[in-house]
Order: sequence, then C-alpha cells, then structure tokens
Amino acid sequence: MKLNENSISNRNFRHIKILFLQPQPCIRALKYAKGLRWALKDRVKLIFGYIYHRLSRLYGYGDEFFNSFEKLDMENLEGSIKRLIEKYKPHLIHSHNAPDFLTIAAIEAVEGSIPVIHDCHEALSLRSTGYYLDDDEERIMEVYPREERLAVERSDARIYVSEGMRDYMQSRYDVDPEKDLVFPSYISKSVVPRNPRKKLSEKDGEVHIVYIGTLTSLMKENQYNLVGIFKEIAEEEMHVHIYPSKLSVKDKTYKKIAEESRFIHYHGHLQRKRLITEITQYDFGWAGFNANEKNRRHLDVALPNKVIEYIACGLPVLAFPHKTIKEFIEKHGVGFIFSKLDELSQWLKKGEHLLVKERTSRSKFRFTIERNIWKVLRFYEEISGVRGLVPLTQAKLLD
Repeated sequence: MKLNENSISNRNFRHIKILFLQPQPCIRALKYAKGLRWALKDRVKLIFGYIYHRLSRLYGYGDEFFNSFEKLDMENLEGSIKRLIEKYKPHLIHSHNAPDFLTIAAIEAVEGSIPVIHDCHEALSLRSTGYYLDDDEERIMEVYPREERLAVERSDARIYVSEGMRDYMQSRYDVDPEKDLVFPSYISKSVVPRNPRKKLSEKDGEVHIVYIGTLTSLMKENQYNLVGIFKEIAEEEMHVHIYPSKLSVKDKTYKKIAEESRFIHYHGHLQRKRLITEITQYDFGWAGFNANEKNRRHLDVALPNKVIEYIACGLPVLAFPHKTIKEFIEKHGVGFIFSKLDELSQWLKKGEHLLVKERTSRSKFRFTIERNIWKVLRFYEEISGVRGLVPLTQAKLLD
C-alpha cells in the first residue's frame, strides 16, 4: 500500500511528546518505542510511567529508547500522572493494559485536557482465570470487567493487538469504530536475524520445535500451563526446546520434565537479542496453548508476540485452532493449524511443510515495526491534532 503523499505534510515536521503508561512495561511497548524512535529520531520525546520494573531489567535492553522512566505511586496513581503531565506536558497519553486501572487513572488525571489512547493487549473480561497469582474471584469476575469497560469506553481512542480483540471490544462496549486501530505486535527490523544458525534437523534428521515466553505449572487451567502439551509432543518423538521468560524461570517443573525425556530440552532464559538468533536453528515455533472453558474466549482473540517473532526467524508457526492465531497463520500461509498432534505428524510425513517453510522465509521482513509504524503515526495525528509526523521516507517501505 502506497502512502498518499498529498495527504502528508513534508514540511515543518512537528515534535511530539508521548507519555506511555503500563503497570509492567512489556516487549510490545518496547517495539512501539523502537519504531517511533526510528521514524521520528529526536522529534519524539517518550516518557514511561510504570509501577513494577523497567524494560532493561526484564529484557536486557529497552530503556535507551525512552527519554525518561518515572515510577508511579501505587497509592496515588492519579496524582502521579498529574505530576508527569505538569512536568513533561505530553501531547497524548498512550496507556497499555493489562490490567486497565492506569488508563482509568489517566482519564481522571487529565480531565479531558489531552487525549488518552487505550492500548488493549488483553481483554481480561474474557478470562475466568486470574491475571496475577493472588487474584480472587471478586477481582476476576467483577473488578477487571468493570475496569475494562471504563477504560475502553472513556478513552479517546483505542489500539488493539488483533482484529479478534477489536471485534470483541466493539461488540461489547459503546465505542466509536472510527477511533479504533488494529496494530499487531510487529518485530523490529534490526532484530530479524541476518545470520541464521544451521538447523539441528540437518544434523540428526529429526523435528525440532521451539517455544519462547511465559510458562507456568502452578495454575492448572492457565493458558501457559504447557506441561502436558510438551509431554505429548515428546511422545510423538518430536523435540521441543524451551526458552522461558525471565519471570517464568522460577517454575522448575519444565526443567524437571526435560530431565525425564530426551525430546524435551530446557535452555533457560536468554536476553531477547540473543534469543532471536538462537531459535533459528529449530524448524518450527510453537503457539498452541492450554485451552479450556475458562480461557478459550480469551485465547481466541489473542495474537501473541511470539507468533510474529517466529516468522521473523523464518520458523513456520504450529498452533491449535485459536481463532485469531488461526486466521492470521492461514491468511499469510506461515504455519500449520491442527487439533491433535497426530495431524501434525501426518502433515510432516506428507512433506507439505516444505512449501510453508519457503513462504515463511520470504515473509521475515513483512511484519516489522518499521514497515508499519506509519499507521500509529497517522493515528497519533488524528487523535492529538499534531500534524506532520509521518515521514515521506516511510512510503519507500510500503508496497
């Protein structure tokens, strides 16, 4: 898609100041920052208001893309946000869930003086399981849905991680569809591996699958409880390589099951940049989750970071038929969807995966933040009134 150059100001490019908010800064927020910094250079000032840990503590990098990190007072969130507004005078607030309480605090703090964009990474009303380990039934069934409604309906605009998420929110809440944007968790072009490692399968002739990210064994019905699934993969005599998130390494169950099977390999946590190159030695990326009646609706609207990260590494995605993941993979032809593992085994035996591997390899740079950040810039222009943010040089990256 070509940008309409007549609609884009290429003179007097404006500066913009953006206040990010999120309880725990995440990789999606980091990707936004990299894209914005790449597109606008020093014309963007990024401030991050957070509660728990900074990006670099979790991912080994990321703080450098922001001008400032400001820890919020959990006992006075509204006051903390007001202080940041007075200090930095942002043009807009880009508030990320989950949960949704910071968006609500921001709306109360600004009192309509500047726009608040609510970035919906997750829809907690779709979950019957807790977001935090200590969540009780009241928080899960009453507090989270109430906060979600307030954040979605009272924000000035919304960004969704997937089309499924957008469709769910628009059907459930009173929102203006013209002020909604779908923006998946694209990967940075600079992270796409330039020198992939040699495939393990070329050495041993066996199938190697990798999983990266969040894991747990503590909550039986949690979507990230993949203990049983990994054991089933091993029973099919396919290798599964596990790289847990930094917060997931505390769960020792996955290391234990790796010690009990020659097909399960626990590699521990790696920093993001190293991880992306490391996983190129495998054949497929795993995105099949522990679906049940308590989390199925939630899984059906999710499009996790790892899906696009696998593709950027040239790895076709293997997944169960979670609705949004299924639609994305089938639309772009970058993986295989199945309900039972014997279907995967048959697909591999027929050799149908070879064409999918070629197509995925050609798609590595298709889902980058640099290729798509212009959509967010255009959205910022519309919501904030700041014009001249979209550089004409972006057009060269678009079909």
